[in-house]
Amino acid sequence: MKVLELGCGNSQLSEDLYRDGIKQITCIDLSAIAVEKMQKRLLSKGYKEIKVLEADMLDLPFTNEVFDVVIEKGTMDVLFVDSGDPWNPNPETASKVMTMLHQVHRVLKPDGIFISVTFGQPHFRRRFFDAQEFTWLVEWSTFGDGFHYFVYVLKKGKRSLDHGGLCKKVEVPSINLYHDELEGEDYLFRTNIDDLDF
Repeated sequence: MKVLELGCGNSQLSEDLYRDGIKQITCIDLSAIAVEKMQKRLLSKGYKEIKVLEADMLDLPFTNEVFDVVIEKGTMDVLFVDSGDPWNPNPETASKVMTMLHQVHRVLKPDGIFISVTFGQPHFRRRFFDAQEFTWLVEWSTFGDGFHYFVYVLKKGKRSLDHGGLCKKVEVPSINLYHDELEGEDYLFRTNIDDLDF
C-alpha cells in the first residue's frame, strides 16, 4: 500500500503507519523548515524509507493514480481560514479547495481512499466533495463532545449515479472510548476502511 500524507508538519502519523506495517509512505509539507525537521527526526529514529518532500498540495508532483490512500489532518482547513461566509466561501477559497481535491483525486488509484480529518461540518464540505467531476462516494463520522470534528472517507470510483445522498453519516461509538488515543493521533486507526459500506 502506498500512502500520501498532506501537510505533515511535525505529525507522528507516518511513524504510526510504518509501525503498523505500511512501508511506502510519502509525506509532504509546504514549509521547508517543517520538512527538514521531519526528515531529521525520522532518520534519527531509523525510518529511512519514509519520504518527506517539500511540495504544494495544490500542485502535487506525482504521476496519476500512484497512491492507494491520501490522508490529511486539518490541512484543508487552512484553505478556509479567510473564506468569508462558510455557507458561501469566496471564489478564491472555493477554487483552491477544488484544486486540492482534483489533485488528490488525480493521484489516487482506482478504488483509492482519501481520508480527511477536519473541523469542517458536512453541510459546508459536501458541496465540494459531491462535485460532479469526482467519482468518489463519501462517508463521514462525527467525533467529540461539545466541540466536534469530522472524519470523511472518500472512496474513488464507488460513486453511484442514482445515489440520492452522496455524503452519508456512519455511526461510531462514543468519543469517550477513544479519548486517550485521540490525544496521540491513534484515532485514525479506529476508522476501518475495509468495513465501510461503499
